[in-house]
Amino acid sequence: MTQGDVFSLGLIIGVIVLYTTSTHLRRWLHRRRWRDAKQAETKAAAVLARHGFRVLRRQPTAKILLKVNGKPYSSTIRADFLARRGFFTYIVEVKSGRTAPRLWARTRRQLLEYQLAFHPHGMILVDMEKEKVKEVVIRPDTTWRFLLPVGLAGLVGFFLGGFGFYFVGKGIWLCR
Repeated sequence: MTQGDVFSLGLIIGVIVLYTTSTHLRRWLHRRRWRDAKQAETKAAAVLARHGFRVLRRQPTAKILLKVNGKPYSSTIRADFLARRGFFTYIVEVKSGRTAPRLWARTRRQLLEYQLAFHPHGMILVDMEKEKVKEVVIRPDTTWRFLLPVGLAGLVGFFLGGFGFYFVGKGIWLCR
């Protein structure tokens, strides 16, 4: 065996060891993150109870229908909790880790998906690092493009109702 063969063999063995180690490390981190998330969900029920929420269901699901080029696809959306406080129903998303306090784009998209699938009054984000509860309500921004037609329709209805009331009242007045 030449020095180049030994180097090549060492390089191949090193790559195999590195690949195997990184794969095992990645799996271990994934299992640990999953275990921590499950523990956080278990503790979140107590945090919700302290803030006046009653957990109705754990891991609630909702089916949605997607149409892609006219072809229907069914999908299932799963949330962490379905909770109630007073007369209002909320979907609860539990976040743990150092990114929990922020509303990242991924979390906003997840909450939008919950809004479309479950139609709750609002969503609750539970930050398990600080054990804080945040209520998130998603509503479209009210703009002039929305208010102008509604305002005009209300104004027209007001005047038509006023004229109708006037003419009916005038007709009754003439009959006396």
